Amino acid sequence: MSDIQQLKDELEQLEKRNRDLTLLLESAFELKSGLTSMDHPFPINVIHSLVIALDSRDPYTSGHSSRVALYSLWIARELGIGEEECKHFYRSALMHDIGKIGVPDRVLLKTERLNDEEFQSMISHTIIGARILSNVEPLERMIQATEVAKYHHEKMDGSGYPEGLVGESIPFYARIVAVADAFDAMTTDRPYSLGISCQDGVEEIVRCKGSHFDPVVVEAFKNVMQVRNYLKGGDIDSPYIFE
Repeated sequence: MSDIQQLKDELEQLEKRNRDLTLLLESAFELKSGLTSMDHPFPINVIHSLVIALDSRDPYTSGHSSRVALYSLWIARELGIGEEECKHFYRSALMHDIGKIGVPDRVLLKTERLNDEEFQSMISHTIIGARILSNVEPLERMIQATEVAKYHHEKMDGSGYPEGLVGESIPFYARIVAVADAFDAMTTDRPYSLGISCQDGVEEIVRCKGSHFDPVVVEAFKNVMQVRNYLKGGDIDSPYIFE
């Protein structure tokens, strides 16, 4: 590898780390601002502890829950959803993968392709997460979080899991998290592969509009990423000042 190419690779890694740190800072801001919302059955510190426990099991996906929640929040705001509901949704999105707590390490941390039995174990995290969240009271305030955990891997054409739901039968907020979750998975480095660029990730989401993802959600996602310079390869914009 030439010195120039090595330098380019190092700069690219630094840019990714800078992006991740920026997102974590903004996510921390959203957590802090959500402290004033008292009608959620899970206190924000409990949610944060659960997310940390989950992320600590797999260092390669550390920060995934926070990034997905933040992307989901951006999309929701772009769609014009009210701010109080956005705060509630942000907490739901933070817990979208909470069911992975029940997936064995040998499956969750495996770097090779999963066999059929392991794949079934992995996708069971949607059912496990829904079961965990559906038993938190008051039940009516956990409906959204339960639906997000259970259905964020459903696809518009019915090829997703766990139930193969089609189109608008997929709960709306789960459709938002589906886009955010897929984008973060595609753009995150793993032991066996490097994540693709943010621009390529956005293009892939757009390519799957209508088949995998809700077209309305995809357009909102694309608009957000355009405004925040994810399609230009420049510095990520943040509207917040962190104190």
